[in-house]
Amino acid sequence: MAKKVIVWGDSVAKGVVYDEARGRYVLSPTTAAAIAGERLGLEIVNRSRMGATVSEGERMMSADLARGLTGDMAIIEYGGNDCDFDWRAVSEAPDAVHDPKTPAPLFETKLRGMIATVADAGIEPMLVTLPPIVAGRYFDFISRGGLDASNILRWLGDKDHIYRYHERYSALIARIARDCGCRLLDLRGEFLALWNSERLFCFDGIHPNEEGQRFMGEAIVRAIG
Repeated sequence: MAKKVIVWGDSVAKGVVYDEARGRYVLSPTTAAAIAGERLGLEIVNRSRMGATVSEGERMMSADLARGLTGDMAIIEYGGNDCDFDWRAVSEAPDAVHDPKTPAPLFETKLRGMIATVADAGIEPMLVTLPPIVAGRYFDFISRGGLDASNILRWLGDKDHIYRYHERYSALIARIARDCGCRLLDLRGEFLALWNSERLFCFDGIHPNEEGQRFMGEAIVRAIG
């Protein structure tokens, strides 16, 4: 079994949650990575960063490996920010064409490159599917701050389009893992197997809450252990 695991990812892997009382994001006192490390006796090096896309992750990974960081396994978790849009721009121009932060073909190229990079460094890669989002909550959250919710909805067509577009990237991650023959932690499947997974998500509809982080930690334990 792996002894040292490096995590490259975004705020979900970092353990960021939304604190409603303070109206801002904070680091959960209990994170999925920390739970897995404690349960399995692993050294966890969490290089995740809030807001990170796969391109930022690729640059960070290259820099980390160049400075000598190594381990037995790399958990690679990106996609949530990549498939997101500039919602202010959408609000201001709902009839225009808007691209996600990372178009799907580029996302695939970058993710495949990261798999090859860690494999060449002698580190076993593991990809992670995206936890599902709570579309209604997320729509309300992105429509705050003076944005025109009706314009955003006009561009989307329906609120659930956010969920479907997010799911497209998660499905792409799963396919890449199959194509590359690397391990896959299907977090999306783990959440969807629950009767009421919405209770595990924050007010913003996209970040797992503290209970969600514990749930993910147990999923990591099962996947690695």
